[in-house]
Amino acid sequence: MKLSLLIPTVPATVEQAVPFARYVAHDSQLSRLWQGQSYGLEPAATFAYLAGAGYPVPAGTCVLVTPLRHPAQAALEARTVAAVTGQPAVMGYGPGSRAAQTARLGAAYDRPVDAAAEFIRATRSCLAQRWDPPDSGSGGSGGPGYFHPGGALPPVAHPRVRLGLGVLRPAMARAAGEVADAAITWLAPAGYIRDTVLPEVARGAEAAGRPRPSVIAAVPVAVSRPGRNPVELAHLSAGGHLVLPHYADMLARAGVDVPANDPAAAARALISGGGFLYGSPSAIAAGLAGYAAAGVDEVIINLTGVHSWYGTDETLLDLNDILAATVSAHG
Repeated sequence: MKLSLLIPTVPATVEQAVPFARYVAHDSQLSRLWQGQSYGLEPAATFAYLAGAGYPVPAGTCVLVTPLRHPAQAALEARTVAAVTGQPAVMGYGPGSRAAQTARLGAAYDRPVDAAAEFIRATRSCLAQRWDPPDSGSGGSGGPGYFHPGGALPPVAHPRVRLGLGVLRPAMARAAGEVADAAITWLAPAGYIRDTVLPEVARGAEAAGRPRPSVIAAVPVAVSRPGRNPVELAHLSAGGHLVLPHYADMLARAGVDVPANDPAAAARALISGGGFLYGSPSAIAAGLAGYAAAGVDEVIINLTGVHSWYGTDETLLDLNDILAATVSAHG
């Protein structure tokens, strides 16, 4: 299993991302630097800045929401990230919440799984790969599909771009198996990935006659230290997601009850259910190993709760201790 790092903040300035790019550049255990959706600085621009500043590390996104971009723009950003870093890129996309869809498009997708799959197909077409038209049964208002690729972009040499799909529930996992290069989970406990996500991804890949895409899990963590409150850290890390219906439903399927009207109870449930790893560095290393045992190909270490409360230095201290414990656990 590969280990990667999520930039644990939404950068307001590109300089805020530098310490994490520097760490990835100098630590052989970390294979990639990831960034989530940003409504501040565009992630592609942040990665380009980091490359120009001397940190052309492999990059990924988990996940950018499709209502914000056309597939041609997504393809342009994706190949830009690969070209400026000189490294293969993994660009993840997803439809976002119904509220986000309505805010950006005027109405929510009537079939968000179909919309997400079509977005991946159209983006791949713009990257000069084959365009698979949507099934006649899918589509939104105004035409047979949600997106039109507009043809391939003019050719530019760049390392490979892998297109990922954000996955929470079985239908999206099957869609990822059918069309994506990676299935990317967020907050999903290891057992749920093993029992639900991986089988559905494999089923979708088999139906499409293609190899199973890799499975990548973003996992929030924090090291137990004097004065720290795990419930507060879990809420800072995941509270915004726990109130969203599609996340609550995924966690309910995993046996984790996260009541929307009780943030503290939701955070405690996330911890007890294995969606947030809190404890000693060795305990967290064991938890990460549990994702490998579940079949996950890459784990993205998410320290946003620690960064929100304690800042960059303590975030990097946690990261260093977790990675040291991981090395120790593997002899």
